[in-house]
Parts: sequence; C-alpha cells; structure tokens
Amino acid sequence: MKSLVDRKDRAVSDRNKNIFGKEWLAWEDPDVPEYFNPTNFVLDKHLATEKAKTTALVVDEESFSYEEFLGQVCRASNGLKALRIETGSRLLLFGTDSLEFLAIWFGAIRSAIVPVVVSDAYKAISLLYFLRDTAAKSLFIDAEQTGKLEEITEDIPWTLQNVIVRGNTVDFAPESGDRNTLTYDEMVEGHSRTFSPLPLHYNDVAYMFYSGGTTGPAKGITHLAHDFCLVPERHGTFMEYGSDDIVHATSKKYFTHGIWPAVLIPFYFGATSVISRLPPTAENVIKIIEATKPNKLITVPTIIKNILLFAEQKRLPDFSSLSLVTSASEKMPPEVFERFEKLFSLEILDSIGSSEITYEWIANRPKEFRRGSLGKPVFGYDVKLMDDDGHEINRPNTDGEAWIGSRTTCFYYWRKLDKSRETFVGEWARTGDTLQFDEDGFFWFSGRSDDVFKVKGLWVSPIEVEAAITEHEAVLEAAVVSFADDEGLIKPKAFIVLKPGRNLSEDLISELKGNVRKIGGYKVPEEMEFVGSLPRTTLMKIDRRALRELEMSTRRE
Repeated sequence: MKSLVDRKDRAVSDRNKNIFGKEWLAWEDPDVPEYFNPTNFVLDKHLATEKAKTTALVVDEESFSYEEFLGQVCRASNGLKALRIETGSRLLLFGTDSLEFLAIWFGAIRSAIVPVVVSDAYKAISLLYFLRDTAAKSLFIDAEQTGKLEEITEDIPWTLQNVIVRGNTVDFAPESGDRNTLTYDEMVEGHSRTFSPLPLHYNDVAYMFYSGGTTGPAKGITHLAHDFCLVPERHGTFMEYGSDDIVHATSKKYFTHGIWPAVLIPFYFGATSVISRLPPTAENVIKIIEATKPNKLITVPTIIKNILLFAEQKRLPDFSSLSLVTSASEKMPPEVFERFEKLFSLEILDSIGSSEITYEWIANRPKEFRRGSLGKPVFGYDVKLMDDDGHEINRPNTDGEAWIGSRTTCFYYWRKLDKSRETFVGEWARTGDTLQFDEDGFFWFSGRSDDVFKVKGLWVSPIEVEAAITEHEAVLEAAVVSFADDEGLIKPKAFIVLKPGRNLSEDLISELKGNVRKIGGYKVPEEMEFVGSLPRTTLMKIDRRALRELEMSTRRE
C-alpha cells in the first residue's frame, strides 16, 4: 500500500489542487500501539483525570459519569466471561439505543469478543439471515423484539448458544436444546465493576456492522481495532470536537452515523453523549434538544424536513444551544438549507460517508463550507473520481464514481469474497456514489450509480429531478425511478409527498412538470403518483429499489 505521503504528493501534482487544503496535506495519523484494547482509548484514559466524575452519557433522563459507565461496561464483560463466550466469537446485537446496548457493545470489545450490530427494524427472516451469516454464538435482543425470535424458533442455527434479553423478564421460551436464555440483568447481577481489558492487535477485527442491503443481501462490514484511535483523531480535529461538547445524533447506534459521531468521538475527547430510545420523530428530537442542550446535532435529511414542518406549523423550537448541525445520508434541495438558516440562524453542514470506510470521508466544516455541497475530504481520507473507462477525472464539474483511500476502510465483507473483490481495489474502496467537484474543490452529489437511467439515450439523475420537484412550496419530498412503458421505452416516474394541508390539482401537476422542464424536457416524469409517505431503508434513506419493485409489480398486474 502506498504511504499517505505518496498519496498526498500525487494529490497535489495530479489533481485539482483546490480539493486538498494545507491542513489536509499537513495531517499525519497518530501512532497506534501494536497491542491495546480499544476501550482504553475512549473510557479508561479518563479515569485518572478530572473527567472521571463528569457526565459521559445521558440516556433519556438518566446520566452516567465516565467512571459509572465504565463500571457498567466491566459488569457486562464479566457477565460475558461467566457465560464462557470465547474470545474472537461474534455477539449479535439486535436492539436499539439503551444503556444496556452500549454497555454490552463496549463490554464485548473489552473482552475481545466481536460485537455485530444490526438494525432492530429488520424482520424475523432477516434476523435469521444474520444469525446464520455470522454464526454468532450469542445474541443480545430487546424484549420488544423477541417475537421475531419466536417466529424463527425452528430454524435457529445450532451455533447460537446464548440469548441475552434486555428486559425485566424472559417471557418467551423458544425451543433451545442446550441454548442458555437469560435477561441482561441476570447476566450482570453480582459481577464486579472492574475488568482488565484483553489486548487486541491493531489489525484484529474489533467490531462489525451490516450494510443496509439496498442492492442485495446485507453485507457484514468488518473493522479493525485501530479505528478507535484513527477515526476520532481525524474527525474530532476536522469538526472541532472538545471536552465541553454535548452531542446528540438522531441515527440509532447500530449505524456508523450514530455510534461514531455521537458516542465514540465524544468519548475519545471526554465530551458528553446524549442518546434516546425514543423513535427520532421531529417532536422527540426537539424534546431531547430542548431538555439536554447539546451544541452538536448530527442528523439526516428526513429529520431536518420534519423539524421544519414542526417549526412552521406548530412552534419554533429552542435550538439556542446548537452551534453545529451536520447531515448525511441523502441530498437535500437548496430550499431546505435556506429555510433552516432563516428559522434558526444555523447552517446545515452536509457530508457523505459510509460504514465501509468508517464514517464521513467528505464533509463541510464550520470554517470551510459551501451550502448544498458535500464539502471537502476529511483529514486522512484520499478521494478520487473515476469514469466508466477506469480513468481518473481531473476536470471540475464532471461526474465520476468516488473511490476512497483510507486505513479505516473495511477489512473485507464477511463471507462475501466476490463482493469484497468488487468493492476493495488495492488501496481504494469503490463507493458507488457519483460525485463531481467544482472549481474551488467542493464536492457535489449527483446520485448512486445504480439509480441513474437513460431516457432517449440521455442520462437522467433522480437526484436532479427530485430537486426540481421539491422546489415547489407544496412538496415535502419526492423520489424518482424509471419504468418501461408498453413499447419498452424507459420513462421517469415521480412519487411525491405533499406537505400537510396541500391539495392535489391539475395546476399543481403542471407547475411541477414545468419545474422539471427547466432542466430538460426529457427529464419530465411521464407519470406522477402522489403518496402519503415514501419507503425507507433502515438507514432512513429513500428506498428506490422498493419503489422500482412496487412499480414493476403494479404494471404486471
């Protein structure tokens, strides 16, 4: 692998020099010990400082100091040890934000067990897939989700030996054979609040996520121990994290976009993390912000849009504590940025990242941003755009697939060698995201490579058409997909959600088509379907695959 210095030299000599600033070029990753336990970097190091007694974690209305939370983590480690769970085995976590969820996640890592987190929004059949794919020896599950486990009782693989339930009682009894079923409270009862962490090599797999599975079966994403040092140093410096920060991320902590910016990076710097088991509705997010007064909010476009609706239709929330608001996951129309800034005097700093590469690799930052853009490369992340012929793009305003070079890239996809080879090419990771950069080096999102389609031989980006539609004041959001008409010709179709109180009319349809016609007549949707909501992935992204499948099934009927 080329050194970072080599990549920096090439970045300056071969590509648009405006992309990489002086700070990026001067950045050097910290030295990482050969053997260590990742929890040392985010928890233990604070015990010998004044931070030991300060608040590390707020879970709804309950607060825990660094000392107290580490005690909870150690109890979980001791409980896992008592269950004779082998080091290096996988612990599947099927729950959501709670003290217990975080304690067992950290506790597993402290015990050299690999935690694997998946969204609890998945159905029973997906839970079975994860159990089989990981060959997990143990499962942590919220009591509210045990019904899904009951659905697959007869198919649970023999490899599963322990089921740990977060809840007061275990009120289900799946056919288990020798399987051990107990509550989380039973697992930690009577155990010590101290536990000597087991060392990992910096290149050992420390934890796993699963992809959203929008383009096929979800893929296990393996990450190495050194992430716990590299990612906080890079992002914390780039986004100016400090020990006085109070941080809330609306994404659940089984997502990269939840665990890293709102827990691991704040913990690394001795800041405070705010989490909640409440679903991230606009009302709940506003309640949390007004109660806990975070200065950093990490969220997604869906939440931003719903907060704006709340502010415009009910009351203006008190966001006076906020000094930083970042968003990722989907492109937002320009008017959303403008409305948010007008109401709250806050810029939304957009960004892009992925679980494969560990959090964000391009982002706006307080001292260097361009409204509506994705920003510039984060420290330690090299970026290049590639055309369809495999050539690097050096011209501004030209679409290409983003390839990322970083030490924090996924080691490999679990049990998916073919997908690993497709995605990880030498020192680079292919993202599937189509971007372009402008003359000043800011990157802009054009769409996903698997979402664009041709109409009359010309490429159409759904993102561009959606932006034109959502410019209309009556539209909350839109999603555009392609369909084949009776003659087999590809045409655009738009699924549109109107704002509450707005009525459908022929004039409105004409106005929406007129907005799109301004960017190209061939891009005007042949059909517009008005719906109450759009399907979403577990990552809260619009699920275009689901819309395409719905469209195909409807036409077959």
